[in-house]
Amino acid sequence: MIDVLILRDKAQDITGFKVSGHALFAEAGSDIVCAAVSMLTINTVNAIEQFLPDEPMTVNIDRRAGFIEARLKEKPTEGSGILLRAFHLGMVSIEEQYGRKYVKVAEG
Repeated sequence: MIDVLILRDKAQDITGFKVSGHALFAEAGSDIVCAAVSMLTINTVNAIEQFLPDEPMTVNIDRRAGFIEARLKEKPTEGSGILLRAFHLGMVSIEEQYGRKYVKVAEG
């Protein structure tokens, strides 16, 4: 199962996320759930880095463990807030489509 932890600050703004695990929906290379989660995760990080270069963010990745953590260093701006809310929406949609057996979204 892939665990997605949405990180929030005291104002309840999304400040980042942690994604870990493997969906095990299908064999490696054919796992559409894993592909969807990976694409959404990497695209969110790339979009923040590309379109909001003045917004500092830390990213930690362990490919073998299937782990990525991305966290803004400061309060989200309007742009990063939209991108992170879109990430959350996409992950919840994947969870609803395929079930918590494969993807579980939590808040932390």
